[in-house]
Amino acid sequence: MSHTPTEAVQLTETLLRSMMENLQANCIWPNISNIIGGMLNRRIELADVYEEVYASLSLKPRALYMFWDVFVHAADGWNPQKNRAAREAREELVGINSGISELADRLAALLDRRDELHNHCGFSSNAHYHILDVVKDASEHNDLFQSYVKDDLDRICYQYDFKYWPALSEVVQAIGMDAEMAEVTANDPATEAATESRKSGRSDFVKAFLARLDDNRVRECGFIPNSFALSDGALASLVNCGLDLAADEMVDADFIKRFRQRQRQAKKA
Repeated sequence: MSHTPTEAVQLTETLLRSMMENLQANCIWPNISNIIGGMLNRRIELADVYEEVYASLSLKPRALYMFWDVFVHAADGWNPQKNRAAREAREELVGINSGISELADRLAALLDRRDELHNHCGFSSNAHYHILDVVKDASEHNDLFQSYVKDDLDRICYQYDFKYWPALSEVVQAIGMDAEMAEVTANDPATEAATESRKSGRSDFVKAFLARLDDNRVRECGFIPNSFALSDGALASLVNCGLDLAADEMVDADFIKRFRQRQRQAKKA
């Protein structure tokens, strides 16, 4: 069934308004409501995009809805500010694991030295020496532990003497080794795509958006056809409007073309 440009634009905007009204009725995702509102105010810039997307997906209503849902969530989750914050969080996580490893080495050495003094100097400090004592103290305010775990743990503790359990220093060393060997990885394809480059930029959003599209294609048990693709111009317009870029920050079709060329070259490398 053919649609005139006006029909395609109107039907797409009706879908977007419905999405926004649903968000507002449920008092969720206010940023996404603002993004949709901005899109509705930029009809002239997005009209060709609406036409293109509608022409490809109008016979698949779920795919059409999913496309716009993916887009507005990507615009909210992977704007430049959040991309920079994600990179900073990744670096912080790397630093935290390194710090845990270093502190664990120091703490394990102190625990070993304390045990040595307890055993040979004639003094003791009445401190924990059994890992299960630590577990029980740490769970003092955990009602579920107290009700369902504590008694069984006490029986196990009394059943097996100290030689069957790791020393506190060994537990700490295991924590430190785990932190030292930890590899910081993204939890989803969009996060990985948006943060893979050294510096943040507008390409981050494009990568995240396309990754989320791929994650919702038919081959991934989604609704968006595997063959669906956006033109360079359409994708550029979505970047400009989704990120609400200023006039001197806007991207064009050539930007997207170069981006895609770099992506193809990276895959070949």
